[in-house]
Amino acid sequence: MLCSVEILCSVVAVLASLAHVLGGALLMSLCSPSSRLSPTAWGSAKKVHHPVAVVSVSAIIEGEKLQQQQQQQGGNKDGQGQQLVLQAAPPPVLVLPALKKKGEKGTSEQEQRAARCRPPRLVIPPSPVAAARAGVDPFGEAAGGRETDVATEAEVKGEGFCMASRRGVRHAMEDAYGVIARHKVEGASQLAFYGVYDGHGGRAAVDFVADRLGKNVVAAVTAAAAAVSTTTPSRHHAGPSSPSQQRLQEDNDLTAAIRAAYLTTDSEFLSQGVRGGACAATALLRDGELYVSNVGDCRAVLGSHGGVATALTSDQTPGREDERLRIESSGGYVSCGGSGVWRVQDSLAVSRAFGDAGVKPWGVTCEPETTRRRLTTDCRFLVLASDGLWCKVSNQEAVDAVVSAAVLPSTDPCKELVAMARSRGSRDDITVMVIDLQPFLPTELSRVK
Repeated sequence: MLCSVEILCSVVAVLASLAHVLGGALLMSLCSPSSRLSPTAWGSAKKVHHPVAVVSVSAIIEGEKLQQQQQQQGGNKDGQGQQLVLQAAPPPVLVLPALKKKGEKGTSEQEQRAARCRPPRLVIPPSPVAAARAGVDPFGEAAGGRETDVATEAEVKGEGFCMASRRGVRHAMEDAYGVIARHKVEGASQLAFYGVYDGHGGRAAVDFVADRLGKNVVAAVTAAAAAVSTTTPSRHHAGPSSPSQQRLQEDNDLTAAIRAAYLTTDSEFLSQGVRGGACAATALLRDGELYVSNVGDCRAVLGSHGGVATALTSDQTPGREDERLRIESSGGYVSCGGSGVWRVQDSLAVSRAFGDAGVKPWGVTCEPETTRRRLTTDCRFLVLASDGLWCKVSNQEAVDAVVSAAVLPSTDPCKELVAMARSRGSRDDITVMVIDLQPFLPTELSRVK
């Protein structure tokens, strides 16, 4: 009976030690500092196990038989049977490949094992992009109406003109426009005034210029025309003059009146002591004559019936040779930054503008450049626009877009040009105005037509 109890205890002890060896040894081999761990790249790790002794039930029974035989043969002198001693094999060791040195190529087998251990690549399918209509920002609705979002397009159709504008990425729209249509002057004469303005440094300057410049120009031209009519008899007494000479004198007087109106508007704004500035491109139509004036980089382009584009203004920027020399002769300097933009005193990117009191001493003026042109039947329309358009769209492209329109004036080509500039990366404010010139043809040509 005692012998059976001892055998049962031995079996229990063997099973307990076996469980302890198989479970605890593996845990200790991973956690204990004494375990042999090689420096490794974990992605390519592999386990190598030493053989582990496994005790089966048959081995235990054989051990009991062997013990009984030893007891019968005398066994040890105490009369107790010898217990079966099971030696556990060495614990399994986690063997990891050594880290690869910098610049050392791993074997193809290691790379394959590393690839198998990596998690699968997360593939995100591209979201479909909705096709945007011309002039519509595809991200406008999803942006949430923040101040930096692009504003929706504004459009106006008036007497003899159409206009479309769109705010850029600035916090506020700094473009504006002004129109004085069919203003009656001396006798049966009529004149019309159109302007596109591009502000910078806030809205103060562009709002003031849009409100005052047109009024000042019309007042100055009306006064000049009245002065010409009153002085014509005295000029005849001074000596005979041909009609062409009289016309030339009148054109010079009107050009001087436009220049005086520009300078007056600038002086009125500067007297307020408000910061900021504005560029402008304007068109005055009177008795079949077109007077186009500009300061800064707003531009006017004439479109003919044949679809030919003719620029009537030249951008006044510090990069223009004559403008650079004028700035330098006034004591200022011109520099070109890393972006390739020429600036006056490292700040202003135009050489002529309304306002900008801080750089006025360095040659920045608001004296306009004015071009006069006698309208003919080939003069179909005029495009006035801010530099937000011209930085991405050429003169000929602008005329082509307007020529393709079935009816003039129409906002469709204006919106198309705004959308074209935006699609090409223009982030500035964009304002486009198209003026139909046919109603302003000289009297003799309009009758023939």
